[in-house]
Amino acid sequence: MSSSSFLLKNCTLFIDDKITYNANLLIVHGKIHSIHEDDELDIDVETWDMQGKYVFPGFVDIHVHGAHGQTFNSSSVEIWEDIMLAHALAGSTTLLPTVMTDTKPNMLQALAVGTDLNRQGRVAGIHLEGPYLNFEQRGAHDAKDLLLPQDDFIESLRDYFHAIKLVTLAPELEGMSSLIQTLHAHQIIVSAGHSVANAQVIERSKQIGLSHFTHLWSGQTLLTKHGPWRNLGLIDIALSSENMTAEMIADGFHLPEELVKIAYRCLGKDRLCLISDASAGTGLPQESHFVMGSSEGIVKEGVALSVCGNSFCGSTSFLTDIFRFCVHKAGIPIAEAVQMATSTPAKIIGIDHIVGRIEPGRNADLLIMNEDLTVYSVLQQGVKVKEKIRSYDST
Repeated sequence: MSSSSFLLKNCTLFIDDKITYNANLLIVHGKIHSIHEDDELDIDVETWDMQGKYVFPGFVDIHVHGAHGQTFNSSSVEIWEDIMLAHALAGSTTLLPTVMTDTKPNMLQALAVGTDLNRQGRVAGIHLEGPYLNFEQRGAHDAKDLLLPQDDFIESLRDYFHAIKLVTLAPELEGMSSLIQTLHAHQIIVSAGHSVANAQVIERSKQIGLSHFTHLWSGQTLLTKHGPWRNLGLIDIALSSENMTAEMIADGFHLPEELVKIAYRCLGKDRLCLISDASAGTGLPQESHFVMGSSEGIVKEGVALSVCGNSFCGSTSFLTDIFRFCVHKAGIPIAEAVQMATSTPAKIIGIDHIVGRIEPGRNADLLIMNEDLTVYSVLQQGVKVKEKIRSYDST
């Protein structure tokens, strides 16, 4: 599918919560030109018969660390490109590469790569997860690299504010209010994560720019009791919130199907998005070791674990794997699960006018799936995503 104009015929097309059967999608110069429900189209272009296959917008992953042993904490453009390709082949045509807590030089070098790729229009922006996280809820983030907002690292970050689209932080840390206000002023989405913030802190932070919650139930406190009194955990605050958005790693490990159902019922398809949180272990065999920031992980029992075994270290899933779990295991209607992987995350980071929907004038970023929700083909700007074949000089 590389012609300047072609027709995808006999598609099962998903546009928001509407499903159109036997639809025909005309692609011209890498963009969606028009949608037709008439089988008798008098258009002289190359035609591809989809035979009823599902055609979705390309998935949008706003929390993704890596794949195949590599992460976006790297300073290598080639490594970033390899990770992007791996996720594109799996159906995620738009990424918010996530740089996690690491040494200051490593984070800044990774941010520089992401900023250049963002300037070229190759990534939607950058998600910075850390280093301003709570020690108690740090998960796989290395404690020695955690910082407080008073640190001069913030000044170094300013050079990358135009590319950073999302920052995960613990709003209860001393001096955090000023940082939240600064990020919000630069139109950066501020998310509470790896945090022990109580309801009062979240409400105050919401008033100055906090709008999102990072990976529900992961790095979040739970309900506790002191005598007869119940103190809300961060997860309770997130699920009962109004107008705020959230993300979940619905891989069957971070969240079993019961918790996925609870999050979906509380927040719905318009405020809850699916993320992969894919680690460097994604795509690696069992017992493989890998590095995430300044932390080490291992692929074990179907998921990524820190080597000490005390926490998850990201997932080993692509976003299409998460999507399948939501539909097949958690029973979320397929059209709504599609929105949670496309238009909802796109809206959260402010790019829903560009990606996340099948609509004339938008880029032809499309995910074509079989009835069992396995990937059949992926298009980026109307071109089929293919494996990159490298040639190595053997001399």
